Amino acid sequence: MDREPAMESTDAFGRWYVESSYQQFVRGEGAPLYEGSALEDMGSVQLAEWERRGGKVAYTRMADQEIFSLQIVEIPPRGELRPEHHMYDAVMLVLSGQGATTVWQEGERPYTVEWHEGSLLAIPLNAWHQEFNNSGTEPCRYVMGTNMAHMINHFHNIDFIFNNPFVFADRYSANMADFYTDRPRHWNLRLFETNFIPDVREFGVDAWREKGFRTGIARLSMASTSLGLHILDIGEGTYATAHRHDAGAHVVQVGGEGYELLYFEGEAEPRRAPLRPYGVIAPKRHEFHQHFNTGKGPIRQVAFKDHPPRYGYGTPYNPLGAAQTVDPGGIGFTITYDQEDPRIRDEYYRELERNGVELRLPPVSQKGS
Repeated sequence: MDREPAMESTDAFGRWYVESSYQQFVRGEGAPLYEGSALEDMGSVQLAEWERRGGKVAYTRMADQEIFSLQIVEIPPRGELRPEHHMYDAVMLVLSGQGATTVWQEGERPYTVEWHEGSLLAIPLNAWHQEFNNSGTEPCRYVMGTNMAHMINHFHNIDFIFNNPFVFADRYSANMADFYTDRPRHWNLRLFETNFIPDVREFGVDAWREKGFRTGIARLSMASTSLGLHILDIGEGTYATAHRHDAGAHVVQVGGEGYELLYFEGEAEPRRAPLRPYGVIAPKRHEFHQHFNTGKGPIRQVAFKDHPPRYGYGTPYNPLGAAQTVDPGGIGFTITYDQEDPRIRDEYYRELERNGVELRLPPVSQKGS
């Protein structure tokens, strides 16, 4: 009689089939891995001692995807991290403190950029970089928006990711004297190119009326990365229309206060998450989400996502972006104000009243009203 071949244990099978190379990497770092659709405050989440580079670190695996992820880093007072270079794109957003990043290619002179809370800095692909805390009394904390998870899972080889000698001289070299200039190039409506923004809370944005009243956006191309980024403003007394897209976008609040509604089509009640600096929202695939401003003045958000403005579309630029209302199954489908459940606006107005905010959206006849 034939016998069934012996099978590996359930634990061994789980590690072979289920656990990704990215998850194995994070476990090897000895770092926390935060999951779900929201983190309320990246400035206070627990980090682990970082043996590989020094300082402290944590990682994310949000929205049940492993394409884009965040790396949260803290450097102690007067501290510095060990240098590294890597085969994934990374853009740094400073959450607190002040410091500097030195960037260089092998054999070239280094260039140093000083930063503080609110600074946004792109790291050129596979260039060496090292971070320093300039304060003698306070730690500094920053978050890197990256496609690290995708690249580690694609190659399944950590040595290739962190020890690849290839130099992308077309991306960065010491003779690019204006690489980190703070003068962005305004290519088109809502589209800018820059590699360093001293303070994203002060960056000018273009009006985006298709997304909502008193709403503005600046889409960013940074260091020729494969990351799509944008800065979004939502004015006082305003909320953005509900929209959905593929998973991977990480929306970081950098100013103001409010809340987020997340829900899938057909759900009876949306889930609610607070919006305050420096929380992050990462909607799941095709999960509707919308941002509500409940405070005085605008709220501002920085998003790390897919679809970079440069190198990746192969189609003409469309300033409309994630605000199309024609194809419910298409990318960026939006529910307009007049088509949404009127309870959404009613609850929002009650929230504004509780907070003493008098400004309101224009009247609109909503579905069912």
